[in-house]
Amino acid sequence: MGKKKIIKIDTFNPYENRFPNRKLITRDTLLLVKHLRSEGYEVVIEPDNGLPVQYLYKKGIAEFFADPINITLINIPITILTNIISNQIQKLLDKKEKVNKENINIKIDNSTRTYNYLGEPQDTNNHKLVDKKRKELKDGFDRCFEIKSPYEDLPTPVFLEHKPKIVGWCWLWSDDEGLKSKMIINDKVVKRRISQNRLNGLSVTGIATKTECSICKSDFVECKHIPAKKYKGKKCFNTIMETDYVETSIVKEPINSQCLINYK
Repeated sequence: MGKKKIIKIDTFNPYENRFPNRKLITRDTLLLVKHLRSEGYEVVIEPDNGLPVQYLYKKGIAEFFADPINITLINIPITILTNIISNQIQKLLDKKEKVNKENINIKIDNSTRTYNYLGEPQDTNNHKLVDKKRKELKDGFDRCFEIKSPYEDLPTPVFLEHKPKIVGWCWLWSDDEGLKSKMIINDKVVKRRISQNRLNGLSVTGIATKTECSICKSDFVECKHIPAKKYKGKKCFNTIMETDYVETSIVKEPINSQCLINYK
């Protein structure tokens, strides 16, 4: 009997202070997991602690793999994974999408050496830099979520480019037209950049807690169907049934042309 072939992908919750005990991956990571599963590989989302896997999405941000992703291969040649990842990244690049390729880190078995998505060795301290970046991000959001809003009707912090820096406060709600936000920007520099149209978009981070695949009607996170791909003539899409809104950010380049700031 051959050795078991496994691909391990770790989770990271930068919002632990506000949303504890969540097993989170990004939407980009979820799509990668689905492609790997569709190729027949066993993918383990760590830690294996019994919690359901939920995914983070950021509506309005136009960069893929903006957050680091750590992948460990057990008894699998690195070329297999890099070929799959390279194909997915090339499709994004062909669509003129922004991809932060440096955030994809691959390890083989128990080695401390990491590789990029092309299979090229990275700096030996790269994994330490990733851990440091994650800790700084989590600690920053921990501090931000400890701050109470000075406005009773605007309880949610507004961040700049999804970084742990509060620049204002808002109230989020949804109606038949979609998600809306009322906000006050306190940061003078950000307010000036908005008035100069140098910051003109909004992006909302959410945790998809319940999802449904249009093909199999089961949990989209757990099934193997890939969004936009056709199965027996039917295109796959994901419906978010339940979500927890995390934060709103002011961004420079919203991916959705309708996610714009109505500055008054």
